[in-house]
Amino acid sequence: MQSKILLVLVVVLLAASITEAGRKRKNKGNKADRCIYKRDRSLGKPECIKGVMTFTLQLKSGPSNCTATVTKTKRCRNKECKYDVVSSECNQATNRMTKVMQLKEGGDETKCEKTITMEKRRCKNKADKAAKKAARRERNKARKANKKSRKNKKNRNGAEAGTGASLQEPTA
Repeated sequence: MQSKILLVLVVVLLAASITEAGRKRKNKGNKADRCIYKRDRSLGKPECIKGVMTFTLQLKSGPSNCTATVTKTKRCRNKECKYDVVSSECNQATNRMTKVMQLKEGGDETKCEKTITMEKRRCKNKADKAAKKAARRERNKARKANKKSRKNKKNRNGAEAGTGASLQEPTA
């Protein structure tokens, strides 16, 4: 009984050591070599102006060669900015949809851009779409016909086998 418990304990410890050795450890380097910054909250919350917000980071810890303050920018979306779609067309060179939008009436031009140009998904060609639809329809017809022929073949084979093996009453 004790040998079984000891064996189970050895197996569990072995499995734990294997999984620990198999894990990848991130080499983040020495903390003393990195510049660590924190956001300067005294300036308040950064505003989203024309799709970009700018904030200042103060040095928290690090070597002497780190700069004391760093200014970072981040893309953002101002919820006050509402746009109308002026044009949406396919750019044949890149095969991408290009959408041009203008700021709606009453929008704040100091916080929002007047016009925005966006590139989205690939263009949809209507001729290709119709051809794909026709090909799909043909594949489905062929699949149904194939299924129907297999079913008929199966029924014929079953009927032929059934005629030769008819039940006869035993003669005494």
